[in-house]
Order: sequence, then structure tokens, then C-alpha cells
Amino acid sequence: MDGQGNTGRKGDPSPRPRFLQIADDIRVQIAVGALKEHNILPSERSVSQTYGVSRMTGRRALEALESEGLVYSSDRRGRFVSPKRLTYNVSNMVSFVGTAQTNDVDLKIEVTDTAKITADAHLAAALEQPVGTEILQYVRLFRTCAHPIFVETEYLLADRFPDFLDHDLAQSTTQILASRYGTAASTGDIVIRMRGAGASEAALLNIAASHAVVELEQVIRDGAGVPFCFGRQVWRGEMAEFSAHAIVNGRDDRTPSRQGYTT
Repeated sequence: MDGQGNTGRKGDPSPRPRFLQIADDIRVQIAVGALKEHNILPSERSVSQTYGVSRMTGRRALEALESEGLVYSSDRRGRFVSPKRLTYNVSNMVSFVGTAQTNDVDLKIEVTDTAKITADAHLAAALEQPVGTEILQYVRLFRTCAHPIFVETEYLLADRFPDFLDHDLAQSTTQILASRYGTAASTGDIVIRMRGAGASEAALLNIAASHAVVELEQVIRDGAGVPFCFGRQVWRGEMAEFSAHAIVNGRDDRTPSRQGYTT
């Protein structure tokens, strides 16, 4: 065995590193249910002792699982088995909250901040409004089985949705917009990227600052094509699984569906 925990024999052109073999073994334990969601994993020291490798090799095995999203870290408490990813179909115009409830997902929403602000250049461009336009802002934390999954910040036009912040926002805001203001989302312009978590996001998601997260931004438009909401969701990487329906050459053989996603 070399200093990296490799076990390849002389003449073997492609030895499989020992840390990957260990990761494979732990992955199987997760797959068969020997290690269940949110179970704590053995420490780096315990892995090294169990498999007879260096602590560095044990660490690399656990980091490999974490990079796949099978494992998540929680401050200094250690690494845990990730819960099942939530599928997010960005092609369907449905309420994330409503869909989660229909699928019996244990979803909890906590409103962490509300405010009335004025649009800066970025918000003004997204909502096609002048800089300084009054905007309603609210921040919500979404959890499943007490596990934080994403933080959402949404911005609405204040003059179009007066008193919106007075409603109970720990529910589907799509339903509030439809029932109280007669506004339904029709299309969404969506951008998905990876970046490091900001300090406030990291605190809410219970991850280290600058930890990699998946950010989804979208401008939501009504039936007339007028933007009325700009939203940003920041997901823990191990919880996000995005899908979409691609239209090739302008043809779509399925029943037409409106694009976009709201909560």
C-alpha cells in the first residue's frame, strides 16, 4: 500500500485507489439501508482503523461520498447520510409547496425576514422597472424532516401586491397570488449555477461559509408576459436534482406546458 492508500499491484496499469474502494463499501451500506438517512457516519479515525488505512485515506473516502451528495457535513458534529434528493422539474408550472405536499414530503417553511426595499439596478432590470421602485422582499427557509434544503428570497412589485407581507407566507405563495390578487405565473426565465454560500445563507442551511451550493434564479411573468416576481433559491447541493423538458427545433410533441416554477 502506498502513502495514498492505493493497493494496486506491480504491472497493474489502472489500480483502483483504496479510498474509492472504501467509499464503494460505505455507498453499498447506504444503498441497502444499513446506514439510513441522517445516520452519522464513522469518523475519519474510525474509518482508518476499520479498513487499516491512514487517516488521510479515510478522509478522502468520506470526502468522495460528500462530493457525490450521498453525505453531508453538519458543523463540527461530523458527516451524516443525506436524505433523498428532491426532484425539481423546472419545465412545469406548478407550486413546489403544493407538489411536495401531494407527494407526502414532510415540508416545513419558516419565514426568516420580510422587508420593503427599493430596487437596485439588478432588481430593476430583472423586473423591468425603474431603479428605486418599491419592492416587497421576503426570505424563507425550507426544511424536510428538520433538514434544511434551500433558502428562498423573492421580490414582488409593491404597488401590484399591496399588503402581501401581511399574509401567512409559510405556505404556497402561488396560491396567495392567485386567490388574493388574481395573478398567476405563466412563464419563468430560469438560470441555474453553482457558487459558494454567503454567510447568512450558510447559517440558515447549517453549512460552512463558502460551501458549494446550487443557486436557481428566475424572473416570473404573468399571462401578458409582464414580470412581477424575481426569485432566488439557494440549495444544499446534496438535496438538489433538477430536470427539464427540452424542445428541439421548436417542436414539442407533448401537451404544451407553461415553463417556470414557483413556490
